Amino acid sequence: MTGYHERWVGLAMIVRMLMVALVAAALALAGCPEETPVADGTDEAAPPVEEAPEIKEVESPAAAPEFTVRLVSGGEAKLADYEGKVLVLDFWATWCAGCVQELPDYQALYESWDREKVAYIGMSLDGDASTVAAFLKGRPELTLPMAIAPPEVVDAYVPRRTLPSSRVVDPSGVLRYEFTGPGAEKVGAAVEALLAANGDG
Repeated sequence: MTGYHERWVGLAMIVRMLMVALVAAALALAGCPEETPVADGTDEAAPPVEEAPEIKEVESPAAAPEFTVRLVSGGEAKLADYEGKVLVLDFWATWCAGCVQELPDYQALYESWDREKVAYIGMSLDGDASTVAAFLKGRPELTLPMAIAPPEVVDAYVPRRTLPSSRVVDPSGVLRYEFTGPGAEKVGAAVEALLAANGDG
């Protein structure tokens, strides 16, 4: 019995040692991910790379529809006023939550653009300049040029009347990009692409 007991104790110790080794190995693997990106020359993890949004020109670029709109600040604006500039037309409304949500993004873009090369008009579908003026009064941080888009202009640019929608016209007056839904980031990329193509990038 004594010999049998000693063999049993020895076997139990071996099993216990194997279990400890397995637990230690599992803990080690859990604490070490397979791959952690590291910035060059440092021990800090590299920040994720932000890819530029994919943009695509309209299939058949053509002259942008002519328009004349009333500016909320007073006066009028027409397409010919922006010849030689990239023109961003942002179709929106005060009652469109998605539109309002991205206005700060357009504001940031607007402040970053060279006004001699890029212009922006917020084309409101509210129908009443006083409604937009009241909206802007409560948001003094927004200094974007706004206009009231009459039905014929909306029909020409956004026939399905899906909001928000944006259009980008090149310096020669050709409609190059159309975006439906929140698209400030794509608009920014489109503007940069047109400026680069024009030698201004």
